[in-house]
Amino acid sequence: MSLKETLKKAKQIERQLEQRDATETQNLLGTVKPRNYLALDPLLRKGGIHEKEDIDIVRKKRRRETKQQLRQTDWLSE
Repeated sequence: MSLKETLKKAKQIERQLEQRDATETQNLLGTVKPRNYLALDPLLRKGGIHEKEDIDIVRKKRRRETKQQLRQTDWLSE
């Protein structure tokens, strides 16, 4: 996917979210703004497609994912 296509996709997602937000804000005033879903797109992350699958990078990703999973678990319910 080229940079031009990625930017088109990003704008399309952004427009869809703005339309959805406009309808939601009409329904519920004073709600919390939703998370930026565009930032979660893997193509827009640092390195993008061209990121090398280096051993250190893979280990760092795996550590970060496990930390997030541990933070998200509900330890009191278990």
